Order: sequence, then structure tokens, then C-alpha cells
Amino acid sequence: MAQIDYVSLEHGTLGLVPADGFDRYSERHYVSLAPEGAMPVSFDYVRNRAPHTDMILVLNGGLPAPRDVEIAQMALDAGRRAYFHWPHENALEVVTQEQLESFARHRKVVNLYWRWRALRKGLQQGRRDRRMIRAYRPPPETVTRASLEQETPSGVARGQSDGSAKSLDFLADRGDRIVARGRGLYVRLDYWAKLKGGGSYGHTCYQAKALADASMDGLIAVTASEFALLKDLGLHQIVVPSRSELADEFTLVENGAAYQPVIDGLLALYKPAYVFERLVLGNVSVARACKRLGIPYIAEFNGSELTMSREFGGREMNNAEVLQAIETEGFQLADFISVVSQPVKDEVVALGIPAEKIIVNPNGVDLSAYHPLPHDERMALRAELGFGPEDVVLGFCGTFGGWHGIEVLAEAMPKITAARPNAKFLLIGGGNFKHIVTDMIAETGISDRVHDAGMVPQREAARLLAACDVFLSPHSRNMGSKPFFGSPTKLFEYMAYGAGIVCSDLVQLGEVMRPALTLSDRDSVYRSDARSILIRPASVEDLVAASIWLVDEPRLRAHLGANALKAARDYYSWDVHVQALWAFALGREPGGYNKDRTIR
Repeated sequence: MAQIDYVSLEHGTLGLVPADGFDRYSERHYVSLAPEGAMPVSFDYVRNRAPHTDMILVLNGGLPAPRDVEIAQMALDAGRRAYFHWPHENALEVVTQEQLESFARHRKVVNLYWRWRALRKGLQQGRRDRRMIRAYRPPPETVTRASLEQETPSGVARGQSDGSAKSLDFLADRGDRIVARGRGLYVRLDYWAKLKGGGSYGHTCYQAKALADASMDGLIAVTASEFALLKDLGLHQIVVPSRSELADEFTLVENGAAYQPVIDGLLALYKPAYVFERLVLGNVSVARACKRLGIPYIAEFNGSELTMSREFGGREMNNAEVLQAIETEGFQLADFISVVSQPVKDEVVALGIPAEKIIVNPNGVDLSAYHPLPHDERMALRAELGFGPEDVVLGFCGTFGGWHGIEVLAEAMPKITAARPNAKFLLIGGGNFKHIVTDMIAETGISDRVHDAGMVPQREAARLLAACDVFLSPHSRNMGSKPFFGSPTKLFEYMAYGAGIVCSDLVQLGEVMRPALTLSDRDSVYRSDARSILIRPASVEDLVAASIWLVDEPRLRAHLGANALKAARDYYSWDVHVQALWAFALGREPGGYNKDRTIR
């Protein structure tokens, strides 16, 4: 039976409903729809589908949002049908061009209002900015710049040398592990990011799990929207929605301040031994509450959205001075800061934060979720996906972003399949540049050599990856004028499967994947400890040659894979990541990435 996509852009899900009878609908009708097989999808995934299928767009409010209008317009332009559905009213409307033009006029009126409001705010902002900046400067009892710049003495716990009276004595040795006495609190309040999967989603869930495992009384996760995987992992989750869903640069600050009484109440109620927060733009409420209550506070920072706006958006954010003051205060109030890469640390240090209170601690992998399958299970999975015993499956999983090397992957795939008849591809995920790959597949006629799983839940992605023999990580330098500052979770997940890996030699990626081979080693004696084949970033030629090399040599795949898996276990699991945090907090040499770099 034919089916129609049933899409909620607000919640990032796509299900299917039977198409029977929809051709009879002409205007507004009352009908109850029960979609099946709902799965998480990105907006870009829906955009790519819109010209190719009829689509029902779910509306929870009175009028469609601009993104709903955009998708409906794409469908109509391609000669497809689009519908708006209000599930609370069981109302269904057939979308017409006249309707969309009416919505566009309405949107212009709304935009004029917001521009007027922003202008009005801008005229008032001079005095407000000065007041806000004063408000967001560290209060008198907060550490001073001079005290922050004092070097941390060796062996002294951080939090004791930064000018505060706070001690990190909540940590204790238990055998060969460091654990937190009491219960931890994990906080992530980016209310505008309704994540359903992907690297950032997995990062939060598996990191919180590892923190819980290293806390004697477990951990509570406080988030602004629901992370279903946290529940699946057995973690207690408290969802605290924001005061409003608006996320302009002024409302970010207002919503951040509005969280303060909620955070104060949670900390007073649960009395955590420590708080670990993934810092988000415009919100310093958690750091302030911890300072006031004497609770150890650990800040994690994954890169500045202010910088991203300048580099990728080509503009300075409105209210940037206040937002930067808030971000800096969070760093100053933290007992210590965890960043995912050295370029991110350099950016924080440039704000005047002492390097001694910052640990570079890359992302990791949960080895209980990502792991090789027994032979029979793996063969059954490969058969399920259409791969035969003699096929060599090359995998890529991700959000198909601007720095993932998608254009390189797209150009390399038909060259690899042309050179090796047994080379097949498994693609997992969706994103802004997925269409580059799907268009290439259609143009070159290699669809029979590719299984595209699309967006799938986190655990399903972990299951599917076990089918691969080779993983590809062709990242590029596309970070504007800044060095590549990422720490891709997919790379650590690839390492956990014991398969061959081809990876761009790019900042942290090259560090993590060394010792390594290069294409110049093809006729040499291989290093016994090599983990991967490193290639030049953005080189299609290198990606093709390295992939073919691994397709041809199963023993080399196994050799590299075994070393990569050992490195994942020794240095790059989320458990090792947390142990490195705790060691750093106690003034000891951290393990994990920092140890891996020193022993080569």
C-alpha cells in the first residue's frame, strides 16, 4: 500500500500514514491520522525528500512556521501534494500556492514587527549593555584575574589554587579508579537544539552514563529537552523547558537568567557532590548557583558559537558583548574546564583564562554500545543489509556537515566501486550536504552498491556499523579561518569495531589515529603498532587509493583494526575520559588522550 510521509519539523521525526483516500481531499477535512514507524530525522533530510514525495506537515500551533512553509513550497514546486495537519484538532488542510503566499505575507508583517522591536531594543541597548555587562562581570567574591593567573602547584587539586575556598575533596580513590563520593548532576540547557541523534546527542548520553558510573550515588541529568537514550541507559533525567522557545541573541540572555531560580531549587533539593555542565550560549545560572552554594563546578566547552557565527555566518552576533561576558564568567567560575581539542583550549586561554585550569579531553566511545559482533551475528546483519560474504563494506556515519569531507566522499565512491567490484558502501545519517552523495549515486548508477540507512536512532546506528570492514573519515579543513577544532565522536566509534580506518591527517584526527601508515608505506614493512591509514585532507586521490588498499588486504584491515580497538579501550572510552577528568581535578597526570600522546 502506498504511504505518505508524516513529518514533525518541531520534533524532528518522520513517520508514515497510508495514502489511501488522500487524492479525494481538496480543502479542509477532519481526519485522525496514526503514523507508524516514526524515526528521528534532520531538517535537511526532509528538504531532500520534499521534491520527491507527497508530505504531511504536523502543526502544533495555529500557523505554520517558516520551515513548514519552505518544505510545502518545495513539494508544490516539484508537482507534489502537501498537507498541514493539526493533530489536536484532527484537522487536515490541502496546501495551495495561494495559502503559501498568504502565509508569506503574514510572515513579512511578523518580521517587520521583530525588526522594529530589535531596532527599538538597539536604540535602548547602549545603556542596557552597560548594565548587563556590569551584571555579568564576576561579583566581588569571585576569583580575580590575578588569582586566576597563578600557576597551579603540582599535586594540588584544582579548585584550591584558583582563589576560591572550594575543595574537590568529593573525589576518592577506589582501587585503580577515582570516584565521586555522592551524586553528580549533569546539565545541558541548549533549549533551542531539539536533538534526536548524532554525535552531540551520543556525546551527552554516553558521557553522562560514564559520569554516573564514576559517582558512588549515580547521576541526575538536567536537560532542556528530552534525550530518550538517557532513559534507555537507566539515568534519571529531569527536563526543564525554557521560559520561551525564542532563541535570538537577546532572548538567550533573558532565558538564561530565567533558569536561575529553577537551578537554585534543584541544587538545594538534590545537594549534588559536583555539577558538570556542557556550557551553552547566554546562560551562567548554573555556574553562579554552584559558586554561591559551594558546589564543585566543572565546565565543558566544545567551541564558541560566537566564533562560529563570525566564521560561518559572516556576522557578529547581536548582543555579542554581553554573550561573551557571560561565557567568560562561566569559565572564571569553573573549578576546571574540559575542552575537546587544543584549538578550543587556545580560544579559551585567549580570553584570559589560565591554561592550567583547562584539560584537553577529546570525545570518546561507549564500548558496551559500539563493539564488534560475533561472526554469525555479523554475517546475518550483512545479509540483512544486502551484503554478501565476499563484499568489502566501506562505512560512513555522520550528519554530512560542511567539514566532513562530503564532496570528497561523493567523488571517491564511484571511483572505488569502478576499481573493485566487491567494494560496497554503507551510509548512515543525513544532513546539509547529504544530497551531494545521493545525487552522485543517482548520476553514476551505483545504487546497487550502496545501502543508505538514512537517519536512524543512536543504538540502531551502532548496530549497523558492525557490518563494516572499513571506515572512512575524510574530514576537511572547512572551518573558515580557524584551525579544525572538532573531536568527531564517529572516529572513536569507528575505532571500537576493529576494522580498517582511512582518516584525514587533520589536527586531532591525525593525533588520535597515530601511529599510522601513509600511502608511501604500501611497498614497505608495516609498523606493528599502526592504527589507520592517514591521508591528505580533501584529497580524492588519496581517499580512493587508501580505500582500495584496504579492500585488497584483509590482513592489513585486521591488523590496523586490532590496534585501533586496543587504543579505544586504553585511551578513548568514555570511562577513560571521565577518569582523566578526575585525575586532572586532583592535580595528577591525566590518562586517556594526554597519556596516549606522551608514550609515542
